[in-house]
Amino acid sequence: MMQMTLEITPAISIGKAFSPSHITGFYSEIKDKSILKRGSLGAGISVGKGVTSTVELYRSEKNNFTISINGAISKDALVSKFVINEFLKRASKNYFVKVNHEVGVPIGYGIGTSGSAALSLSYALNHALSLGLSDMESAQIAHRAEIECRTGLGTVLSEYYGGLCIRLKGGAPGIGKTSVIKINNSKVAIFCFSPIFTRYFIESIGRLSNHECNQMMTKTLKTKSIIDFLELSYDFSQSLRFVNKSCNDLMDLLSQNGFHSSVALFGQTVFTIVKENELEELRKVSKNFSARLFISDIENEGARLIRKHDT
Repeated sequence: MMQMTLEITPAISIGKAFSPSHITGFYSEIKDKSILKRGSLGAGISVGKGVTSTVELYRSEKNNFTISINGAISKDALVSKFVINEFLKRASKNYFVKVNHEVGVPIGYGIGTSGSAALSLSYALNHALSLGLSDMESAQIAHRAEIECRTGLGTVLSEYYGGLCIRLKGGAPGIGKTSVIKINNSKVAIFCFSPIFTRYFIESIGRLSNHECNQMMTKTLKTKSIIDFLELSYDFSQSLRFVNKSCNDLMDLLSQNGFHSSVALFGQTVFTIVKENELEELRKVSKNFSARLFISDIENEGARLIRKHDT
């Protein structure tokens, strides 16, 4: 019996990159006519379980692409579509682009996955297409994608640097100004109750004045205290009055047991930062809540290209 073999065309180029996800503690929107100058002041923490984006390029008569999230084809990845189209405009040839985002945290819970998908994809595309853009130039495309698609206001800038990132001036990487506090020997615990559309949050919920936000940033910079950051974030979330009862009940219980916590803005999600030896007690305290619990390291290094020798 004659056997048939299928010839699989190999990719002509591959790029792979990682970006941390991110939890915003407090913020104030910065508006400007220039997209690259739009964004926010504020502070947030980068999460080690982020997004790894892999790009495969194939020869094609015309530009086209597919986007998968954790192996499943997605037709709603607006930010990724924006990034792909921007990079293909800069390419000298046409390609079929195959993208897969490996997302290590729940999507839609205020953990910055849109920004980390855009940022890691920008790095991966720049490498696969051999465009020679700097990391900063690639990150600016990701920032534009997030602002245009209304999926965030400063996430890309924070994920670019990592750590406890304090955004002193709004805008894209290279324009926005930050101060980064490295957080070592700690874990971030994330309790996910229900998703929320970031676009809805940005358009519908109130926010701090720049003056109030500056005061919060000044205190965080002065003390470099995780507890102060969590308390300021909690105060901010309560001032917005969008937090649901489940989140408030959990934060009250955590506080009664010595854990400082707040809400991940842009999601009905509670987070706290603890030492590894406190995790068992944290699980016991929160065991009666229906939220999905995720534990992650804090990412201090920010987004980066993954090369063949990297693990």
